[in-house]
Amino acid sequence: MNSGSENQKNRSSAATTGYGVAIDVGTSSIWSRLIELGSERVLDTYVVPNPQQRHGADITSRLGLASGDAGARAALHAEVISTMNSSIERLCADAGIPTGQVREITAVGNSAMYAFMLDLDATPLCGTPFNLKGARDFYGPAAELGVNPPGANLFIPKPVFGFVGADALADILLVGMADSDEIELIVDVGTNCEMALGYREKILVASSPAGPAYEDTHMSFGLSATEGAIYKATLAGERFDCSVVGNGEPRGICGSGLIDIIAEMRRHGWVDEGGRLLREGPVVIADDADPITVSQHDIRSFQLVKASVHAAISVLQKKFGSDQLGRMLITGTFGSYINLDNARTLKMFPDLPNDRIEVVADAACQGAVLMLGEEHRLSLAGVHAKIRHVALPLNKNFQDEFIRLMAI
Repeated sequence: MNSGSENQKNRSSAATTGYGVAIDVGTSSIWSRLIELGSERVLDTYVVPNPQQRHGADITSRLGLASGDAGARAALHAEVISTMNSSIERLCADAGIPTGQVREITAVGNSAMYAFMLDLDATPLCGTPFNLKGARDFYGPAAELGVNPPGANLFIPKPVFGFVGADALADILLVGMADSDEIELIVDVGTNCEMALGYREKILVASSPAGPAYEDTHMSFGLSATEGAIYKATLAGERFDCSVVGNGEPRGICGSGLIDIIAEMRRHGWVDEGGRLLREGPVVIADDADPITVSQHDIRSFQLVKASVHAAISVLQKKFGSDQLGRMLITGTFGSYINLDNARTLKMFPDLPNDRIEVVADAACQGAVLMLGEEHRLSLAGVHAKIRHVALPLNKNFQDEFIRLMAI
């Protein structure tokens, strides 16, 4: 698996002057990266919460809102464009660069975010076959979508298929899967989980209904990986020692923290293989004035998400005809903090040694850098030609694998 920096060194930009900005519009967070086009040098990376979260933490809530209310659809579009603009302005200001010197902008996202960026009718994503028919790459002056600077070239790649968006394509580019001699796996875990399995001959992709993605309102004290989130935890005797984003008072538990907590409870016999809590619950994780707890319901919710994601991977491997893996990339909202040993305890992913697993928080943003410039935009057709989409709801093995993988 090639690192992002290695791929960037192999990339020769058609534009040799000015600057480029690559953006990954995620459901929870929006990542942006500023590079110098001539030297390929990364100047800065910036991440902010997606303001659309006020309309719903998950994709389904926002899609339903946009489909039934023209004003809500307009607001969702305006919010993402405004955040893209403020991110570009912040990156340029911090680097001491006039915004007008940005020549190239690439923005990737899942299928829903693609629709919101382009202000398209997202209703087809609300029902079978969950696909934006007629979706195509957007390429033109940034002014056409209200993005600044208006004279920059703006490229927004179309989704691959269904809920597998161009963010998955960016992940594939980052690891160099289309040129790899060994089979590689990408798991992008967010509010929608996308995965890709393949090598230079063929690539299979799918998306899994990851639901709460380990951290939203389905959890008693779910919180994204922002200030106040417990992101790491160990069990010492009868109490949990916790690390909190920002080092302040805990306000909730993010995905990596929940993985640690359940793995520790499983390891110490507080939870059995079937996920049954063997102690009187809910279990107190942080004992403040308003205690933060994990309940039996939270453990079951985790199992549902975990089983859905791992079952999707298993189906791809069966479809591929091999369970051999060279390397695995884990990315998404909790990519910075996940403890691989605890993930292995809970059987979250295929069992690989840690030295064959790479964890990258912003893989899609790094991959989007590799789409900056006309030469690289046009070369994507060759990668697309190797990709095949697997519809999980239609696969007879998915439910069997889902049930099998509920165990922790």
